[in-house]
Amino acid sequence: MKILLTGASGFLGSALARRLRHDGHDVILLARANSRLWRMGDEAGDFHVVRPEGGAELRSLVAEIDPDAVVHTACAYGRRDETLDDILAANVGLGLSILQVLEARERPTLFLNTGTVLEPSVNAYSLSKNQFSDWGRLVAERTAGKVQFINVLLQHMYGPHDDATKFTTHVVRACKRGEAALQLTAGEQKRDFIYIDDVTSAYAALLAQAATLPPVLDVEVGTGQAPQVREFVETVKRVTGAATELQFGAVPYRANEAMHCQADIALMRSLGWSPEFDLEAGLKKTIELEF
Repeated sequence: MKILLTGASGFLGSALARRLRHDGHDVILLARANSRLWRMGDEAGDFHVVRPEGGAELRSLVAEIDPDAVVHTACAYGRRDETLDDILAANVGLGLSILQVLEARERPTLFLNTGTVLEPSVNAYSLSKNQFSDWGRLVAERTAGKVQFINVLLQHMYGPHDDATKFTTHVVRACKRGEAALQLTAGEQKRDFIYIDDVTSAYAALLAQAATLPPVLDVEVGTGQAPQVREFVETVKRVTGAATELQFGAVPYRANEAMHCQADIALMRSLGWSPEFDLEAGLKKTIELEF
């Protein structure tokens, strides 16, 4: 299968690029002009990478590549001082430009989107991601399924070389460095933490069985378990052997904090997929590969 993968420089995108290439797919990477593919190391040179400048060049490249499927992971979280325009362009504009090219073609295409489990009211990231999912459903419905839109409602992934701004990465690195104290919320939030290898295997399963799925589908991906954030942090401390003082309650919850996020993975199990890593195993592998 010829796959156009967006967000190739990101944590998820780079892991998916390696997994899909290993599975025998022809993977073309779509990346920003100034993005670095450092997570791929020497493997970056094995991929065809396109870096369009502007919407017109993007649409021309997508038409020229003529993919069988698009796997869309590119996004802006708003953690790096992005403006609202930046967030909207990354989380809505990019995907919508690609969808319009696919809509104009004669042959069917799968668009495998990385959505969010967060409610739109949480922040600008979640609002824009939910808006794009609505656009994707609209395109799929008005093309009578010629564009198949599968929206992955992905839970809290983690793993080696993840973004340093993410909570999971911050906790692992703080404990591994042996920081004296770590200020935290009360940690009562329940989160479905899923290791990156389980995420990529879920995407691979969806690509393999897309023909058996409906034209528009939301599918939840996680472990199906939701330990408290406190348990996650305490497990990190135990696995790393850190003496870091965990100061639960030192930080207030953010506005609109989601208190319970847990995937229903019945559909993914029906496709023959199930997670292989529990929390401790995933954390041990993260630490082994990153440090």
